[in-house]
Amino acid sequence: MLSTFAYGQEYNQTKETLQDPNLVDKVLDLLTHRNKSFTSVFYPIGGFSEQEGISLGVMPVVTFNEKESEDKPISKYNRPTTLIPSLSVSTKGLFNLDASLIMFGKGKFNMYFTGVYQYVPNTYYGINEEIPTDTTSYFNRRFSTFGEVSYELTETLFFGLHYDIQNNTIEEVESVPHLYETSEGIEGGFNFGLGPILKYDSRDDIVYPTKGGLLVTSLTAYPKLLGNDYVFWHFYTEYSHFIKLKNDKNILGFFGAFHMKSGHVPFYYLNALGGSKKMRSIAQPNRFIDKNYYLAQVEYRRHLWWRVGITTFASVGNVYGSNGTNAFENIKYTLGVGFRFQLVENMKLNFRMDYGIGNYDQQGLWLTSREAF
Repeated sequence: MLSTFAYGQEYNQTKETLQDPNLVDKVLDLLTHRNKSFTSVFYPIGGFSEQEGISLGVMPVVTFNEKESEDKPISKYNRPTTLIPSLSVSTKGLFNLDASLIMFGKGKFNMYFTGVYQYVPNTYYGINEEIPTDTTSYFNRRFSTFGEVSYELTETLFFGLHYDIQNNTIEEVESVPHLYETSEGIEGGFNFGLGPILKYDSRDDIVYPTKGGLLVTSLTAYPKLLGNDYVFWHFYTEYSHFIKLKNDKNILGFFGAFHMKSGHVPFYYLNALGGSKKMRSIAQPNRFIDKNYYLAQVEYRRHLWWRVGITTFASVGNVYGSNGTNAFENIKYTLGVGFRFQLVENMKLNFRMDYGIGNYDQQGLWLTSREAF
């Protein structure tokens, strides 16, 4: 099963092409614009899934060049400002328009913003049901923006404010009472979350780390006074760490996460275990959802030659908290392999293709950009 984002260049290369990577570089140069301020590369995207059908779209990638000044010399940590918008549609009704901006270098303030308009077909399996007795198909129309503004206390320690604004409309629900009977949120609604975020970031490169780590802890509240239709809160902490094995071509990465939500949480806000960044064997992100979840994963990344690399990964995790479910019952696992292709010259922003298998007859094939963690 494929996810939405994919590098769409047709694979019709001859043996001569494979032996001459400069030919591909020349093709990529046609899609690339460079000047003193930024570099932009324009990519087609696409994919296939049972949920969304065949999807096609476009994804420009814009990276801004870091400038040295007397107030802020160039850091040993590679933190480029990056803008990635995308537009995609599918044969089963998906329409997705989004843009993410990671911004560094504005004094000691750093910013991250994402905006999304999405009309997406989806399936509801119930909350933490190992073997669903029934499912419900629906469309979710979502307007959202989320991100953070943080202040650089030291070169590696940041403190700031996280926000999350969403308006969800649940449409075209099929005539099955499952969703109405078992979950809150069928009416859709507006939510505005706000809270502090603390980050320790010693990664040498935020796009493709080879050493160092990232610790993020946040508490976001969705109170009535901010106009929320559902009142709840969300606490989470995540940690990743990277180690070189002999050289920069061999990287071992570790990731752990714990998320907890409490209150009147609508079903579309519950923690989801699957997807392209978590347990990559679970192709439908909403297959396992609940108020709490934990995850641990390890990944070996190997650069082979030119722009090409491979990965192997494994993860274990669970969702729990509703109906007396236990954190250590029915644990899920994933094993998988991946392919990497470097999209931007002199920057390891990769197209990635990951295939994972796991228990509960789960398997997923994901085509997207950026690393899973």
